[in-house]
Amino acid sequence: MRTFILLTGVMVMVAVADAATYEWTDSRGGVNFTDDSDKIPSKYRDKAREIKVTPAIDIPSQPQSQSISPAARENESGYGGHDETWWRSSFKALRNEMKSIQGNLPGKREELTELKRQWTIYQKPSGRIAYFGKLREIEGDEARVTELEKQLAELDTKANKSGVPLEWRQ
Repeated sequence: MRTFILLTGVMVMVAVADAATYEWTDSRGGVNFTDDSDKIPSKYRDKAREIKVTPAIDIPSQPQSQSISPAARENESGYGGHDETWWRSSFKALRNEMKSIQGNLPGKREELTELKRQWTIYQKPSGRIAYFGKLREIEGDEARVTELEKQLAELDTKANKSGVPLEWRQ
């Protein structure tokens, strides 16, 4: 692991310095690198080869002539590539769906209680089917609320990263 870190460090420094790099394999099979040919052991000098290392990041030699201010860039593409209307409607849609489902859950739970009472009293198979159908419906609604909460949290995280104002998230 240390060899890998050392190798990575050497390659980064070499890429920045744009100097010659030499590579050779020692008697134990280890690959070695150096930027100074004098540091190659004499018994490996004839086996060492010069390698060309290119920088991993292409750095422009001249600064860009046009500089766009952060405010102008923000107005150009909006926050995170979206405008105020998109952010407001996204938050509103998730919250409205969650509110609708949560508003219907108490009534469905009352229906479930009533179905269980009827099933217990009358012992009909149709009562059992209705009870478990309503139970699955409630469980589905609860799972959807959990999913919507997760989506809302993800949207809020995305809004935080994009610098969206808090009033747009209402």
